[in-house]
Amino acid sequence: MTLNQRWHLEWHHGSLAVYATGGMLGNVEFKHAGRLVRPFYEVPWLADAEAAGAQGLVAHMRSEFPCVPFGVPYRANQVDEAWHAALTTSAAQYDPAMDASDDLLHGYGAIGEWTLVSQSASEIRIAIDYPTSSAISRLTRVIRADLAAPAIDFELHIEARRTSARPLGLHPNIALPSLTGALRIDPGAFAFGMVHPGGPEPGVSRARAGAQFSRLDNVPLGAGGHAAFDRLPLADDTEEILQLCGMDGSVTMIDEVADVAYRLTWDAAVLPSLLLWISNRGRRYAPWNGRNLCVGVEPIAGAFELGCQASLAANPINAQGVATAVTLDPEAPVTLAYRFEVC
Repeated sequence: MTLNQRWHLEWHHGSLAVYATGGMLGNVEFKHAGRLVRPFYEVPWLADAEAAGAQGLVAHMRSEFPCVPFGVPYRANQVDEAWHAALTTSAAQYDPAMDASDDLLHGYGAIGEWTLVSQSASEIRIAIDYPTSSAISRLTRVIRADLAAPAIDFELHIEARRTSARPLGLHPNIALPSLTGALRIDPGAFAFGMVHPGGPEPGVSRARAGAQFSRLDNVPLGAGGHAAFDRLPLADDTEEILQLCGMDGSVTMIDEVADVAYRLTWDAAVLPSLLLWISNRGRRYAPWNGRNLCVGVEPIAGAFELGCQASLAANPINAQGVATAVTLDPEAPVTLAYRFEVC
């Protein structure tokens, strides 16, 4: 396989590329009202990640990718007290054969090299084999252009070597306009929302760590009071992660600058939460350097991005009846189907 191997699709309503590294979607354009729109975000250092000081997943992060398992380990002293127990219970208690690849940021598939299985005029199918010590055997990813519309249909097939449970997620990254509040997020129905229990950027994040809320336009702040997080970008430079739990499987994003709306739909019976990663110029260190302006709209079964340990343990989300992991069975591969469209 050549460096930066990619495969390309073009149809009447748009075009896209799929990259071998991380199996990532990139270079997406849709035709809308006689013009091209580009909904997705890609980090600005892709051309020279080494010079920018970017490593691992961050070095090649593009428009959308699967996360198996979802997250990365956190330490208990990094989070709100209500989450301490979930991060001090050993993950081995729930799965004694946890593998080192379970602790990679968003999983082996996000950094490994995928191979092409097949390609047609409307579909690209790629796959990756996980390390032999992993409970996960193989991922197969299908990216299919809807020939009748500006839309992409996805499938992710997860095969397991042994029965286990893991947090799973999807990671679409949406570009934000520069005008404050110009992109509106309509998440549809959800049971409750929760603020990331660790900040996630101490001294920068404004939402109150670990707080619960019922409306995205009325989220508690660490300094007191409430603020709206449904219109982005925010006026203040910040970094926020919010989890909308018990989702109905749909979120719409209305870009009032581009005069276009996008919809992401998925099977909420498998992935019952939506994680909102609001990267609002809040990371001042390399390679971010205060220039990242995007929102990750990420369907998950997980406890934020706190990794396997917190997601498999009893935690403040699954205590309220919302699953934070998916059972993987060697006899019954898991399939995640989802769709992104101009609407």
